[in-house]
Amino acid sequence: MLSHPYLTLGSRIFLGGVFIFAGMAKQPYIATLIGEINQYHILPRSLATAYGYVLPPLEIALGAFLILGIFLRASASVSGLMVLSFAIAKCYALARGLDIEMCSCFGPAVPLLSVHSLAIDFVLLALALQIAFHRGQFLSLGGWLSHRIKSRQGP
Repeated sequence: MLSHPYLTLGSRIFLGGVFIFAGMAKQPYIATLIGEINQYHILPRSLATAYGYVLPPLEIALGAFLILGIFLRASASVSGLMVLSFAIAKCYALARGLDIEMCSCFGPAVPLLSVHSLAIDFVLLALALQIAFHRGQFLSLGGWLSHRIKSRQGP
């Protein structure tokens, strides 16, 4: 059941869509994003700044890779690690009693309470794991390109 091609396709489209939406929603508000990253007191300011600039375009690229089915294992793995890092940061903030009530996951487009976004993180992590461990290439551009290259090389 968990390896059904339609389930993986749905996981790819949903996770990829969430990543594209999140990246596009944050892209115009980089300064705000950097300020919110700094609230967690996990990264040094210079690294938080770099992370703030890299995160939205990376989310958009990973989302596109997932939807198109390009580099599926790598894009699902990196997506899963990113979501896991978000969840760890939120758990860390909750454990330390930091007053971070709202999550900037989707920029100002969708304001979420941190505890709600943490629940979403676990769903997204499950989707990333399902994609990473399923070996199917159903309706994926990467699978099609791989097949085309192999057929041109001959026996």
